[in-house]
Amino acid sequence: MISKRYRDIFEQYIHKGEATPLSIGTLVVCGLCFMLLIIATFTQINFAHPWIKFVSGEGFMISLKNISYSPLLPAMIFTIYILGRAYSTLTFILYLIVGFFIWPIFVFGGGLDYIQNYLFGYMLGFIFAIIIVSSILKISMNALYRIIAAIFGVLAIHICGFIYCLILAIFKVISFGLIIPILKEIFLENILYDILFSILVILIAPYIKNVLWTCMKPKFERKPKKC
Repeated sequence: MISKRYRDIFEQYIHKGEATPLSIGTLVVCGLCFMLLIIATFTQINFAHPWIKFVSGEGFMISLKNISYSPLLPAMIFTIYILGRAYSTLTFILYLIVGFFIWPIFVFGGGLDYIQNYLFGYMLGFIFAIIIVSSILKISMNALYRIIAAIFGVLAIHICGFIYCLILAIFKVISFGLIIPILKEIFLENILYDILFSILVILIAPYIKNVLWTCMKPKFERKPKKC
């Protein structure tokens, strides 16, 4: 059994819901999360699973559905948990600056013209996801609240993305005829996977944050010895 003295020292390295402090370690983790967002943007996870579909004249059939999935949304949800509201916002702003002015790291491009791309609406949804997820986690960081935060974070991103598509169509940047295909391809096809993968990463995120917390926390205070 671990003695109380060593248990107290060990617990100083465990994250217990404290706000993310400003430290060299935190800035390093911001850089790591920034790289994670870039990697997730250009990563395609290919997998297949059984799928029930309706075939005219034959009824419902079970077939194998092939999926090519980009884990950018789960990566953002993970970043929000690891860094908290302020530093996940900082990381996202860095992501935008690089994508707009330095290198085309966004999905299918970059540059200031990217604001006319319907996918930019989903990126704007990251801002709402940061606010919503961090607000829910501020209430509690237990598993149930983490799951709720992941679900509402993903929904915020998709809803913002769809509204942005409508705005672009209203201002005739894109055709209204593209709204239904976009809704089907991105919202209906991907939202379930975004939710499932986001729940998965936010459930394992505390264990990873405990490891990172050792360098994010600037100073571990020792309790004074009793005389």
